[in-house]
Formats: sequence, C-alpha cells, structure tokens
Amino acid sequence: MDTHSNARPNEARITHLDLDITVDMAAERITGVANYDLEATADRIVFDTDGLSIERVSLADGTEVEFELGDSTFLGRALTVHIPKGTKRLSIAYHTGERSSALQWLSPQQTADRVHPFLFTQGQAILTRTWIPVQDSPGIRFTYNASVRVPKELMAVMSAANPTERTADGAYTFRMEHPIPAYLIALAVG
Repeated sequence: MDTHSNARPNEARITHLDLDITVDMAAERITGVANYDLEATADRIVFDTDGLSIERVSLADGTEVEFELGDSTFLGRALTVHIPKGTKRLSIAYHTGERSSALQWLSPQQTADRVHPFLFTQGQAILTRTWIPVQDSPGIRFTYNASVRVPKELMAVMSAANPTERTADGAYTFRMEHPIPAYLIALAVG
C-alpha cells in the first residue's frame, strides 16, 4: 500500500491507458475519456482524482457502472468504481477543473514569442491525478497511447514517441510502450 494513493492494486490495477483528450487553451480545460486495461480480482477499482469532474464510467460494451467520489483530503478524492469481477476494460469520461495543479497554463505574454499560450504538465510527485483519473502511485506502472487535440496553430508533445512536425488539424497521437508510473506522463502544448 502506498500511503499517498487511494489505489488498491492488490484488488485491481491498470495495465494500459488509452487517453483521448481535447485541450481547450482558452478555457484552460482538458476534456476527454481515459480507457483502461485492467487486472482485477475484486468487484471494484479505486483511482486517484483531485479536482476532476467525472461525467460517466462505463465498461467496454458501453454499459455504465456505478461510481463514488470520496471525501476531499490532501490526497484529493478517491474514485471507487464498482465493476463485475473479471472486468478487463473500463472507460472514464471527465474534465479538469480549476484545481488542476499539474497543469501550468501560460498566457501569450508569458511566452518567448508573446503570440500563443503554452501549457505544460508537472505530475511529480502525486499531481497527475489532477488531470487524469489514475492510480497515482510509483509502484503501479502501465503503458499508454494518447490522442490529443489542440488548436491547429499549436503543437502537442508528450513523454512518449512524438511527432516531429505540427499537423494541419491539431490532432496528435502518442505511444509509450514501456510501463511507467503515472507521474511520468507529461504533456506540453505550444
């Protein structure tokens, strides 16, 4: 057990994350769906969140499942999802809020060119839970793929295999094939 995480990896743990998000630079908000591959022996999985709005949680077939957000503490809020035993895939639709302390939003005036805004994340030590519902403990490692949409005049990069040029539509894909802890997931948009 990690005293800085609500996760219960002995009951259920994530093994892979497929992240599909849209970054709204004007609203300073990330909206999307986190799809997880799981190893579960219990009828629940517990995620770490902090300042996130959870819209819905569903199984691979689209069936919505019950979930609860725990009381707010210095660790954020535990997100407990009730799943059928043996569940292998789960999706969480969510968006970030004003308390997403891992998200550093810079106005155009704070950047070198003073034309476009900039965003970067800082997930260490336990702040990734403020922009992705996740089991935020260094002992829980997983691979990830990400689809990220940003304004077309900007480019996104992540702590994964990255594109080398800006796309015309602001859509980017990433792949991290080595299992990593949540705090190593990083995003920058500028």
